[in-house]
Amino acid sequence: MTTTTPNISVSSYANGESFGNLIPTEEASFRNYIVILNEKSGSANLPSLKNYMEERSRALGKNVVFLELNKEMDLGKELTTARDEQGTDVYIAAGGDGTLASVAHFARLHSKIFAAIPCGTANVFAKEHAIPSNPHEAAELALTGSRTAMVDVLDVSGKTYLCHISIGTYSWITLHTNAESKRKYGRIAYVANAIKLMMQDKIFHFEIVADGKRLLRRASTIMVTNAGSMGATSMRWGENIVSDDGIAEICIFKARTLKHYFALLFTFILRKPHHPLKEYVQVFREASVKGSKELPVRADGERIANGSFSFKIVHNALRVLVPESFHGTGKA
Repeated sequence: MTTTTPNISVSSYANGESFGNLIPTEEASFRNYIVILNEKSGSANLPSLKNYMEERSRALGKNVVFLELNKEMDLGKELTTARDEQGTDVYIAAGGDGTLASVAHFARLHSKIFAAIPCGTANVFAKEHAIPSNPHEAAELALTGSRTAMVDVLDVSGKTYLCHISIGTYSWITLHTNAESKRKYGRIAYVANAIKLMMQDKIFHFEIVADGKRLLRRASTIMVTNAGSMGATSMRWGENIVSDDGIAEICIFKARTLKHYFALLFTFILRKPHHPLKEYVQVFREASVKGSKELPVRADGERIANGSFSFKIVHNALRVLVPESFHGTGKA
């Protein structure tokens, strides 16, 4: 689809903007929705959210079907059945980034519009795309919005992830912060585990193969990013990492001691793009990362493997409902 604004192609680390992936409001209109609710996500009152969406959908003359996630559910089968019966236009996910990724996977497979209602701890995807942090406001956008953007995804063995894949200390911290602590304390729950790990002087050996180029690195964390936002704050993994430029960044963090971690933290606070403790490798097609077998691999908050992983960056793979305040910054 074409847009009403010019497409200015930029690289991931260049200064500039492009609106080439945005689809104008007047070109899109949606009526039928499936809402997937994850009651285990920590930050929203889902019964209240459901009631709000039921009332708003009736007032707007929209058709909405609700699915509540549970362990026994075959989400793909449920969505396929609902899609075929309802003629669905939009898949809406209400939950954390892991829930969003699961629903986005089927929105991608079924060529449906994807909308997000952030109800998790970090809510990286919502922050990256200017989606309101208040669940009711995000629901209003999902039901009334018509402006969409094409975004990239990270594909791991055919499964869709939206924001980050990590291995090393960062994935260890998220793995050892339990759901109840996150629900009760939010982002603060990560701090105690982070401090414990910073005191242990951990460094690991990694083999990275990016678009055929092999690198050997010693690092505390390897973070693959399709979204620059850290979620918890206004800080970003990299200042010009975006979700629609056809590029993924492998961020190699070399902090080992508590002093190193604080030095690295200040580079993020001061928005310094480069520092001896961090290195960036761009991926245009595919890459693999291999480390110690005991290291957990996390993708959008979910554990997906141990020790190693491979991924592809898929450009313009997912069409997402976004607010008027969001401006795409990548390549069409």
